[in-house]
Order: sequence, then structure tokens, then C-alpha cells
Amino acid sequence: MSPRKEYFDEPLVKVDFLKARFPKTCPVCGAPANTIVRLNITKAKEIPLRPSLDYLSPRRQGHKRSGLKVLPLFVCENHADPDSGTDRYQSLCIVVDGILMAFVFFSLLVIGDSISRARTIPFWAFLYIGLLGTALLLTALAFRPNVLERAVRIVGFDLGMQNVLIAFNNPRYRDEFMNQNQMTAELVTWIMRSDG
Repeated sequence: MSPRKEYFDEPLVKVDFLKARFPKTCPVCGAPANTIVRLNITKAKEIPLRPSLDYLSPRRQGHKRSGLKVLPLFVCENHADPDSGTDRYQSLCIVVDGILMAFVFFSLLVIGDSISRARTIPFWAFLYIGLLGTALLLTALAFRPNVLERAVRIVGFDLGMQNVLIAFNNPRYRDEFMNQNQMTAELVTWIMRSDG
């Protein structure tokens, strides 16, 4: 595993985790912010898909979770809960994908049987494969990062988690953040990553 340099088109912000202060404007739309959202920072193997799905977490059992760090992020009321209403759609996608996978498995068996017997392949077998492809595309759209996760993205951190690398989608918001954190933040255009 040799380290390699990774360059970024837009500069990242490297900031001291304990001293980071976010501007009181929404990073998504730029409106004045009046709600605080917690931006969780932790090692990748400890991040659940959604906090509500983290049933086996020690914090649900009354223990403090080790390694969990939180940054307070100011957002407007419109973006205070960017995941609201997506749970049902995501659940529906998972159920439909599972059912269609079963039909596609059966379709592949029928296609194999038709080829081995030199018969014409039924149209419905290809229809199920096409439906599964469409459903998987819709599922990928359903599980993509929300608008807040795309506006402020944690790229990485140092080994002691003292400094955090943050990518901002909006350059004006990044400039505001740099103005509020002049003593603790710096712009970074490249980082060293290991190939592993």
C-alpha cells in the first residue's frame, strides 16, 4: 500500500474539529438559518445507513457510542429534515426489487430452458429483466445522498480526528465558513491517500 496524491477540482476545507463554527446561513439554499442539524463524523464501519435503523448500536442500549463526533450545522426550516418522507419510498423500492429479483431468477431459468430446447424465448422473460433494471435505477435514486449531504460532505479526517476535511458544494458558503474560522481552517487542494 503506497500512498498516492489525490487532487480536487474545488478546494476542501481542513478545520480543527473542536473549534469549527458554521455560518448561520443554510448551505443548501443560502437563506438565513434558524435550525441546528447535527452532522455526525465517525469511522466508516460505525456509520449506520440511517440512525433510525441502527438497532444494535450501544447508544440504544444506554451506552455512549465511542468515536462519534458531532458538528452543529445551521440550516433553514425547509432543509431541517431532508430525509422526511423518503423512508416509505425506500422501503417500497427494497420490496419491489426483491420480488423482481425472484421473477428474474425464474425468467433466467426459462431462458436457459428455452435455449437448451431450441425454442423461442418468451417475451415476458426479457420484460422482467428490463423491469428489474428500471427498479434498480429508481432504487439508486432513492438512496442517493440528500440535499444537505450533497451540500456539506465530510471527505475525511486525520488519524486523531483533530482535523476534518469538508467539501462544500456552494463556494460562497465555503468562503463564509473560512471567514468565520480564519484561525483554525485552511483550504486544501490535495491529500495523500493509501491505495488500500
